[in-house]
Amino acid sequence: MSGIVTDNQGRSSGLVKSGVTTYDDNKLQANVALLGFKTAVNGSLAKYSLVDQIVDEYVDATGVDAGNSTNELLTSGVYKGGTSSTPSVTQDADATGTDGLYTWYKWTATGAGSYVNDTTQDHEYLVLAGGGGAGYSYSGAGGAGGYLAATGLSLTGGNTYVPVVGAGGAGATGLASGTVGTNSTLTGTGITTLTAIGGGGGGYYNDSGAGDATGGGSGGGAGGTNGGPENSGGSGTGGQGNAGGVSGPSGGTGGEPSGAGGGGQSAVGSNASGSGTATSGGAGGAGINNDITGSTVGYAGGGGGGSSAGTSGSAGTATHGGGAGSKTGVGTAGTANTGGGGGGSVGSTTGGAGGSGIVVLRRLTTITTLGSNLTLQSTDTTASTANPDYADMVVLMENAEGTATLNTDIKGYISEDSGVTFTQGTLVDEGTWGTDKKIIAFHDLDISAQTGSAMCYKITTHNQSAGSKETNIHATSIGWK
Repeated sequence: MSGIVTDNQGRSSGLVKSGVTTYDDNKLQANVALLGFKTAVNGSLAKYSLVDQIVDEYVDATGVDAGNSTNELLTSGVYKGGTSSTPSVTQDADATGTDGLYTWYKWTATGAGSYVNDTTQDHEYLVLAGGGGAGYSYSGAGGAGGYLAATGLSLTGGNTYVPVVGAGGAGATGLASGTVGTNSTLTGTGITTLTAIGGGGGGYYNDSGAGDATGGGSGGGAGGTNGGPENSGGSGTGGQGNAGGVSGPSGGTGGEPSGAGGGGQSAVGSNASGSGTATSGGAGGAGINNDITGSTVGYAGGGGGGSSAGTSGSAGTATHGGGAGSKTGVGTAGTANTGGGGGGSVGSTTGGAGGSGIVVLRRLTTITTLGSNLTLQSTDTTASTANPDYADMVVLMENAEGTATLNTDIKGYISEDSGVTFTQGTLVDEGTWGTDKKIIAFHDLDISAQTGSAMCYKITTHNQSAGSKETNIHATSIGWK
């Protein structure tokens, strides 16, 4: 017998036996920590303190002691073991910019440039040749410049790479086909030279079959004919562009002739069509959209063919930088730095010139390498009473790759002397909070051998390897008494 219990009016109500079981508050502490995590998330809070307890949801790095942590990478509220570096680049691009996590470099002036990255890194690229010029007089349109674009091009650190931008081909000024566009290239040690082929020249008006267009990245469209043999479109280069359209008796028998459309990256150029005074120039083959700089731009469209001068005729249309055909005079030039083919002309007039090419490189601004062992130490929080004897830790962790063995691959420690002395706790699994996500904790860790009031924690990960074992930390709470 250890005492007498009274009611609220002081009357004796019985005897109390000694040896009453001590209340286990471990679940309560864990639930308080989880509620703290939810509060931090909902309020976008950084590290904050309760009475003899701290909660850190890693909204930012405020609660982490960077000087005593190693390989700590914070991404969207998650600490991962890894390293990051920012490569240094020397280049003479005509324009540079950023798009999210990426930096891009764009060469637009014709001729050669230079690019050197001090770090070996994968790049996305766009190499686009100059578009072809249109032919002379009722002319076929120029074909688009050859188009090359892909990701995963590894450029070796320290090597010099040379981007070369090709010029657009000139439109013909006499009875001739348009000039083929100039190739664009990317060269350098350690890569296979990337060569985009210049767009083919458009054909010119000729009834003898001699006004054929020329081939290229995309082929030029055929020049008009008035009852003679069909004139052929130029061929395209596999993987870079398509053929130009053809024109022949079906395109102008008994009336004014029209030219065919130049080929584009995504489609062949259209044939000239109609008869009599209602002939129409062929539409340019469609190009392609590319957002390598973060903005969507149309590239490599074929030019539109020149039309007859008849009142019912229509000039060939064009997209993605190709020049439109004309029914009144000189064809429209392809847009600069799109590789668009030049538009065809009508009558004894000059064909439109092809648009110049472009070279663009894009890389991650910062390189992140995962799979490093992590040491994550918190900043200090002052205990309300010095020299606490016991401590608890609750951690939200994730097995991003593989499965961490508790107390082997992930360990937890508490200090009350600002990290001079740490005591390791034995982590146990207390449930899940999502796929591959665990609530791990220890309770009533004896820290009485330490002295002080500067409370902090340390979490370490071990045996980490990119792609096979990556242990992430989403939130941590510690308490003491």
